[in-house]
Amino acid sequence: MALNKTVTSLNVRPQVVAAIAAALAASGYLSAGGQICSIRPLKRVNAWKMAGLRELMLGRDLSIY
Repeated sequence: MALNKTVTSLNVRPQVVAAIAAALAASGYLSAGGQICSIRPLKRVNAWKMAGLRELMLGRDLSIY
């Protein structure tokens, strides 16, 4: 992909990309000349799934190790 090619997405507004880039630059994670390659939504885990996993993990007997 060419470096000067503009990548557009229907899911992410330019204002959101600008805000993320400004926050990364201000915190020092994005240096001069750096670029953001991709932005993905945060995948939220289902609360019921997390409760089930927690129940399974708390129910394990780890005393035999």
